[in-house]
Parts: sequence; C-alpha cells; structure tokens
Amino acid sequence: MDKFGEMTVFLRVVEEGSFSGAGRRLALSPSAVSKLIARLEARLNVRLFERIAGAIRLTEEGAQFQRASQRVVDAMAEAENIAGAAETEVSGTLHIHTPLTTAKYLLAPLLPALMARHPALRLEFIIGTERGDFVKQGIDVAIHSGRPTELSLIGRPLMPRPWVIAASPAYLRAHGTPQTPDELLRHRCLNFTIRTQWNAWTFRESDGALKTIDIPRHIGANQGELLRTLAIEGLGVVRLAEFNIAADLASGALVPLLADYREKTDDMLYVLYPRGRVLAPRVRAFLNFLEESFPAGAAAR
Repeated sequence: MDKFGEMTVFLRVVEEGSFSGAGRRLALSPSAVSKLIARLEARLNVRLFERIAGAIRLTEEGAQFQRASQRVVDAMAEAENIAGAAETEVSGTLHIHTPLTTAKYLLAPLLPALMARHPALRLEFIIGTERGDFVKQGIDVAIHSGRPTELSLIGRPLMPRPWVIAASPAYLRAHGTPQTPDELLRHRCLNFTIRTQWNAWTFRESDGALKTIDIPRHIGANQGELLRTLAIEGLGVVRLAEFNIAADLASGALVPLLADYREKTDDMLYVLYPRGRVLAPRVRAFLNFLEESFPAGAAAR
C-alpha cells in the first residue's frame, strides 16, 4: 500500500477508535489493519497508538501525524474535485439534515436560485434538531449550530445566529412587560426540551458583567417553530433565533424584550460534511452555493 493509502487507513482507525471498526469500514480484517499500522510505525520510527487493555489511543506523535495526514487527504480530495468540476453535471439527490427552522427560514428562500442553476439536482430534507448519523441516514450535508467535535466531519462556518427574547402584545397586556432579566422568573416562558443549554439565557448587565439565568419552562417543545407559534398565540415569553422570528418582529406579532441586556455573543451555524471523502458534484455545488449566499460565514473561516 502506498503512503496515501496508509494515511487513509490510519485516519479510519482514528475515526473508528479501533482496528476492527476500521477494518469493517475498509473491508479489511482487523489483523491486516493492525499489521499495516505496525509497518507504518516502523517506517516512521514512532508509536502512533498506545495499546492499553485491548483499547487504543493516539500518542502525542500520533495526534500530530493525524493532523498532518488529514491535511494531505483533504488536499487530495479538493484537487480531484477541482479537476472534475468542469466536466461533471450536477445531478442526483442531495440529502440535507437540518432543523425545521433552518430549512424553512434560511434555506427555502434560496432554493429557487439553486434549482435554477442546477435543474437536474434533486433535494431531500431530513428534519431533525439533533445531529444525525451521516452513514445510517445517508446524509450528504448538514446544517447545525456549533463547531463539530467529530473527527469524521468538516465544519464550515455559515453565519452567526443571534438570539432574541420576545412575546406577543396580547401576552404583555395580560402579564406585563419584564424590565429586567430577573423578572422573567415570574413570567410564563416557552423553552426547549432538547439542547437544554439553550434554556440558560445569558444577559449583559449595565456594568458589563454577564449573568445567566436558568429559565423555568411553562411550556416546552423540541422544535423552535412550535415555540414561535405558541408565543404568537400569547402563551409566554420565548427566546429564539433572530432569523426564526424576524418577520414576526417586523409585523408586530412579537415584541422584542430586554434589548438593553442583550448579550451580543451569538453562536454560529455550521455546514457539516464528511471528512476525507471525494465530494460528489452535488455536494460541492451546494457548498459553493452556500458560500456565495452567506459570505459572512466564509469570512469567519
């Protein structure tokens, strides 16, 4: 096996956390994978993995080799993509995993331009708030908040996601308007039943200090779109992504609250795709389209 092939096997072992897992993905026996890694270590004259009680973990040298190898594999994939881009028609089905609010408010308005550019492309959305399994669910690309921690995924910044606290005029007439963050503890609040870190609302005090409040949940849901509807119906105070409720704020269906206490540190949406694969033309075309559509994300890289 050539050096590039050795790097590919080594990276698969890192991703899977075992020789047997890497072997299953590569259609090799665990012993073949183990021997290949042993030969690689002998050639480099360094131990890449510690072998402890049947488990393996990267050594410091192994971690350095992993980072360098990943750059080589990514560069090779990018080179092949560039070489084939001019002659390959964008077609087939692109499977996109993302929350409903992202699909509805960010992606849907852009899709006419995408489909006009690539009329042979087909799209299938897999809606979910939690990150999906790329292999089991056949995901090509995903859009979610937070930089990925999985070694098997690349995450490109897409756009910052500001959050806004709001309530309907009817709710505020019935229950009053909170003037300070602490007053929220006496209000009916709508919050998430998943990613419960979103239920800790952070504010910036007048002296510049940050204050985080664990907001009690009057009504909970696992979808921001339902929380938006409940807020419009006057059922409580909600904290949602600005793009989710921008039209409601503009129309007056929802009223922004506690703007003077708003913490400006927003989380980032990322577009995720598998590392170390040669990207299909449909995936590459979609990534390029997103980069054109969200230039702030490209600038954040």
